[in-house]
Amino acid sequence: MSAFAVIYERSNTPVQAGVLERVMERLKHRGPDGSDGAVSGHIAMGHWHFWTTPEEVEERQPLQLSGLPFKIVLDGRLDNRPELISDLKLDSTQGKLLSDAVLILHAYDRWGENCFEHFVGEYALVLLDQQRDELICARDALGDRTLFYATNGTRMVIASEPWAVAGADNSGIELNESTVAHFFSRKAIEDGQTFFKGIYELSPAHVMVSNASGDRHWRYWHPDSSKQLHGKSNEEYVEQFRLLLEESVRCRLRSTTPVGVQMSGGLDSPSVACLAARMLAPVPLTTISYVFDELTDCDERQYIETVKARWGIRSIQLPGDDAWPLKNWQEWPVDPGRPERNAYRLLFERVYQRAQQEGLRVLLTGAFGDHLYGGGQDWLAELILEGRLLEAARELSIHIRYAGLAWTLRAGFLQRVVRRLLNTLPGGRYAHRRGNTPDWLTYFSIKRISKLDIRVDPAFERDNALLGMEAAQGSSSEIFYASRYALEVRHPYRDRRLVEFVLAIPAYQLYYRGLYKHILRSAMQGILPEPIRNRQKPTALTPLFLRGMQREKNTLETCLRDPDAAWRKFVRPERLLEHWEGMFSPERADHELLTSWLCISYEKWFNNLSCSN
Repeated sequence: MSAFAVIYERSNTPVQAGVLERVMERLKHRGPDGSDGAVSGHIAMGHWHFWTTPEEVEERQPLQLSGLPFKIVLDGRLDNRPELISDLKLDSTQGKLLSDAVLILHAYDRWGENCFEHFVGEYALVLLDQQRDELICARDALGDRTLFYATNGTRMVIASEPWAVAGADNSGIELNESTVAHFFSRKAIEDGQTFFKGIYELSPAHVMVSNASGDRHWRYWHPDSSKQLHGKSNEEYVEQFRLLLEESVRCRLRSTTPVGVQMSGGLDSPSVACLAARMLAPVPLTTISYVFDELTDCDERQYIETVKARWGIRSIQLPGDDAWPLKNWQEWPVDPGRPERNAYRLLFERVYQRAQQEGLRVLLTGAFGDHLYGGGQDWLAELILEGRLLEAARELSIHIRYAGLAWTLRAGFLQRVVRRLLNTLPGGRYAHRRGNTPDWLTYFSIKRISKLDIRVDPAFERDNALLGMEAAQGSSSEIFYASRYALEVRHPYRDRRLVEFVLAIPAYQLYYRGLYKHILRSAMQGILPEPIRNRQKPTALTPLFLRGMQREKNTLETCLRDPDAAWRKFVRPERLLEHWEGMFSPERADHELLTSWLCISYEKWFNNLSCSN
């Protein structure tokens, strides 16, 4: 991923010398192809180049086209280029050679601020409209690229990472304790606050226009939840899903180098790999996986081998038994913008390093596939609301025979029927239920996190899991780590067109007779090897997590008993220590152990920040 920095003086005073350079210096890990900058009076724009698409190679940004009074810095990629070229009435032959930044400038010239609703892809950008003396900042629909900003007096600083924004001032930074509290509650803060006071993140699908009078924000895209698709048959849904997934994979294969896939043995990443391998044939696709000789419950080698045999992929398999959480944790890379949340960072580091060694600049993943099918929990509710009561009863009976009554009750399908019915009552959609306050948080934290009220609306929960800040941060958080290896990570399941489709189809297309991801299984028939397509139980890395916690028990205990630890302001140490001996069990891995991991991660990040500040 490339990166940009912009300094804007609203008062028309010249940009101070050295400010752009300080901000740019903190982004250099994202510019393997060099950088350029331009200072023009009260506006300075800089760009670190990372060329991953053929059309942008050797392009210098900031970019301005002859005859147009606009200048742009872009981090990102457009995935609907043919449609844009046609809509802009550009010559198709010449249009294919234009970079994405050039297409965006043409689109802004034609549609103005409404151009962003025409774009599909991953991008963050700052566009200077010299006629109106305005900066237009925009972020892609799902938030896979980032844009941060801060205002100090009349000066606005914009950059691809929050730590870079903080670099504009020589003064120290102040932590935002509200964001830290949300970090320990395991919830993203949705209003754009970052870990640094006064530095904000532009929300996904938003535009911000800044001029001498101030800023204005608006959301340019949100799927219309009232528009539901009703296919004539299951096959119609399946065919459309397959076409959209194929297109999502195809457009992400556009690259200056061969493309690899980070592949497990589940349903999501092998589906991506199989589609990519079919498109690239006869050139073999490279996949990178981690395997386990000792922790056999984590090992998916048998499924990985079926993809290799079916499509002739070049399968690279990295050992993972010794990549447990907290191993050599003091040597882990630190993103200065946020604490680490991925306990399996060592596994990812090995994958990224190997991808670089293989000469790859682009790596596809199956990440966020689980998010895509979250609405499947409403399968029973939607059958009932559609008046298909006999079918609902029959499917529920089959499900109980398949999964058992106890599991069916715990799964919450019946509870969601009640909640959906409640929504049909006057005022029911606006009713609230109280979320449980995490009992590991201190009173100090609880006072600083958003109200844990959740609308009694399953559609809200489903949409937020796909479109909210938490999913966006989960995607964009890998940018820092991957860019250290000159690598761009792309997520086919975070495609706006695919998301719109899945949000609009009936939930029983997503979950059917106890089989999760039903529509994917159907769409991949004949493409995905049958042993994977018929898998009923996903693999978890919990044994590796527990191994790390047990082998690094002394490190964990030292941190938890440190009376001066910074995390103690937000987390109750007695809550973590009261069940110390029983903590290292699978039942507690998602509670005390995960919270303990977050404490160590925060402590490392905080100490690193204190040294850098």
